[in-house]
Amino acid sequence: MKRIQLLFSIATALLIIPGCTSNTQSSNKEETAAEGIDSGDHLSEDSDLWVYSSEINDEDNIDGLNIKVDRILISPSSAHIAIKGSIENIGHSSFETYPASETIKLNTGEEVGPEELIKVSEEGTNELKNKGDRLDFFYAWPMSNTSPNEVTSVSLSWAIYEMTGKDISNSTSFAREYTFNQ
Repeated sequence: MKRIQLLFSIATALLIIPGCTSNTQSSNKEETAAEGIDSGDHLSEDSDLWVYSSEINDEDNIDGLNIKVDRILISPSSAHIAIKGSIENIGHSSFETYPASETIKLNTGEEVGPEELIKVSEEGTNELKNKGDRLDFFYAWPMSNTSPNEVTSVSLSWAIYEMTGKDISNSTSFAREYTFNQ
């Protein structure tokens, strides 16, 4: 009888102990890989991957919403394009805008869309309800049909919604085409 209890105890311990130990780092990597999501860690703005960088410094005020596109970066080694910018509510209206939700068009004809987006960094909110609300972003997209050294212009646009409560009272868009030399 004691042998059966001992065998039962050992078998139970063998089943419980592996379940109590975990490797969080491995688990997170497996989850990310399973979801097919690129965390973008290797694409940080200061990475050596970005060989071509064009200082855009384009700023526009649309009805109290200050939009700034700082830089466009291109990586020949990883075949990515990235855009760095910010949006700030400097007025008294309430806005919603989603710059990563639209398609970006390259001069080569390739279009990269929101389904390919890698949010390398994003701080703030897309719902800019109060004066001072801000969104700082650095987004990257893989280029699958274009050689990075062929890219000389980028067209981008996104919708801007002026909100009254939860309703859209007005909409407009931010649209630009940037040409640069590599």
